Amino acid sequence: MIFLLKYTMKAFTIILLIALLIAAPQPLHASIFQIKSIADIKAILFTRPDTGPQVVVEIVGADLNHRANRFFDRWSRPDVYTLIHHGSVDRQTQVEGNTDEPRFLFKTKMPFDKTMGLRFVVKEADVLKGDSVIGRAFIDKGRIKEMMESEESALLSLGENIGIVKIRVTKPPAELKHTGCFTLNPKVKKLDAL
Repeated sequence: MIFLLKYTMKAFTIILLIALLIAAPQPLHASIFQIKSIADIKAILFTRPDTGPQVVVEIVGADLNHRANRFFDRWSRPDVYTLIHHGSVDRQTQVEGNTDEPRFLFKTKMPFDKTMGLRFVVKEADVLKGDSVIGRAFIDKGRIKEMMESEESALLSLGENIGIVKIRVTKPPAELKHTGCFTLNPKVKKLDAL
């Protein structure tokens, strides 16, 4: 009897881990270490982080003043990337190497917290000395709502004589909205209809 119980528990553990692999809404390594009870298992398997309002943030690029930013890389131009912070969510663009005018063409969908603003941090990537902050920009919640309604781009200052970053904040398209965890009949537009 004890032998059968021991292998039943092992089988249950394996099935639970496979279920976590398939349905975990967050990265698996974070999900497994959060398990402390059955309620945690239910939260990991059935709670989706993107159930509330969404916002699409697009970073087109930045124009940096070479004279103000010439000390980041001694013999070349800086390797630039941008961090986006909104509430507890962070996103990062790719690194554009050796340029004062990076064009990221980066777009991401994020959960939208109506009480928080968007913060942008433009950084210089450096393997030896560590990453350095070039400049920062911020949009408050009222400006976010205005930009979502007008769908216009904005030029934000990164600091006095440092440079500017061009961003755009919009609502997600209707066809990108997530309708549930297990959708059997998703509505997808055909490619020739686009």
